[in-house]
Amino acid sequence: MPRRALLIAAALPLVVSSTVARADTGYAITITQTSSSLTYSFNASVPFGASGTPTVYSTLVGENDPMKPAAEQTRTHLGLSCSGIASTVNDTVHISGAITASGSASGASAPHPGGTFSLGLDTTTGVCRLQDLNINLLASGSISSSASLSNFTYQSFCTVNPSCTAFYLIPITIPLGTVDLTSLLAQQTPGVPDSGTLTPVSGNPNQWNFSVTTTVTVTPTISFSGAPLAADPQQLPMTLAGTVTISGNTATIAASTNLTYSPPATAPGPQAPTPFQIPAGSPLCSGINIVLTLNILSSTVTNNTTATLSASGPRFNCKCDTNTNGVVEVQDIFDFLNLWFAGSPLADFNGGGLSIQDIFDFLNCWFQAPVGC
Repeated sequence: MPRRALLIAAALPLVVSSTVARADTGYAITITQTSSSLTYSFNASVPFGASGTPTVYSTLVGENDPMKPAAEQTRTHLGLSCSGIASTVNDTVHISGAITASGSASGASAPHPGGTFSLGLDTTTGVCRLQDLNINLLASGSISSSASLSNFTYQSFCTVNPSCTAFYLIPITIPLGTVDLTSLLAQQTPGVPDSGTLTPVSGNPNQWNFSVTTTVTVTPTISFSGAPLAADPQQLPMTLAGTVTISGNTATIAASTNLTYSPPATAPGPQAPTPFQIPAGSPLCSGINIVLTLNILSSTVTNNTTATLSASGPRFNCKCDTNTNGVVEVQDIFDFLNLWFAGSPLADFNGGGLSIQDIFDFLNCWFQAPVGC
């Protein structure tokens, strides 16, 4: 009895601080990938060259890999003639330029978004609430952008295996491959709802327009020719807007959202040496095998996506609506405490077995008012 009195005494000051009943109807929404679409544009610029004191250069040098056939063991020599140079010569060439990538797509050729979120609707007050949004804008498919060495300059040099003379004249462009964005996660802070507007659609008593703005953490997964590229998460505002139609216990949603991932420019600095074969048809010595060691001066990436979402999901009940009358009110607290002191399994709020933590978890739900409450 003393413990019961103590717990009720602790709960009552919290109860009297909020006596207004509240409720919204919660729906667990899942995005339908096949009928959702994405439009995107992607651009990246990564200049490289020389910087620092002492100076750190970006370089190329013949790969001269002894594991390759002799005819493929490229060596480089500063100057315009490799005639008669010693077999030990393999000079390093200073270079500069930028890695650039761009691409765009829409319609059937674009990836499809997928994911889940909870949406709460209070048609009486005209408020909707968004919670636990977890969307991958690239749930199926990926964004691939052609990459190249642009504005590429170098010291004049010649090569052995194969023989070539590269006389510096004007900047050139060399295709590199692709930059691939294989995942773009947008995640709302779990358990924290954001509120927006809910307005009825004229002529349809079961349909409403809604708009909610939240903050999401956007986390991309990017690779270049199969090797991962560092890409920091970024917090961004995101507005989800569209229409919701209620049919029985199911909500069907047609909505759209836009995200622009554009993290602050970074200065990655010197990178690990990377073997590279100049592709056939290149303006620079087709087929030579070299090693690029780049001192990257900055990195700028921008990815703009617009998602059109088709989604639906069932209604769910609020966990802290103890008496299931559709309204979260003070009586729910007393009803829960009665269940808890009676040892009812219905008071196992967190599913971990009946304990005092169930009371605190219930009160957190009651006061924090998650979607559906």
